[in-house]
Amino acid sequence: MELQRLFLDTDVVVNWLVKEVETASGNPLWEAPREIIKLIESKSITGIISLTTLMELRYLLRRKKSYTSQQIEEDIAKITSIFEVIIPDEITLLKANSLQVEHFLDPFDAIHLALCISSKPDYLISRDKDFMLIAKQFITALTPEEFLETSIEK
Repeated sequence: MELQRLFLDTDVVVNWLVKEVETASGNPLWEAPREIIKLIESKSITGIISLTTLMELRYLLRRKKSYTSQQIEEDIAKITSIFEVIIPDEITLLKANSLQVEHFLDPFDAIHLALCISSKPDYLISRDKDFMLIAKQFITALTPEEFLETSIEK
């Protein structure tokens, strides 16, 4: 039986890395992503991210989370050791451009959606509600919690 393949959006990886907590509710946003990452580490499912996710992570951790370069590179090394990293090619970037023309997407989300369309993972895992509304036209998009509730055999 083939393993489920999940494409993780950058926000979910950030939740996990920085142990993010939702400001208003105190909800620990990092817990469900941690459970998904454990499944990826144990090879129960396949985790996929984009090279652009690594670039976005590096930027966010430097600018918004004040991580040191060493911390960032250690985290990225860990991520690349457990995730399949997809590199967008020319066709993907052209598709991303078309998606951005048709839909209100930031450049990273357009690339991620184009990669999902071409690589056909089983799920896109994100917390970005606007992105998920658009993505659901092309792929099953779930929050980390929804994925754990509905997609893992208990």
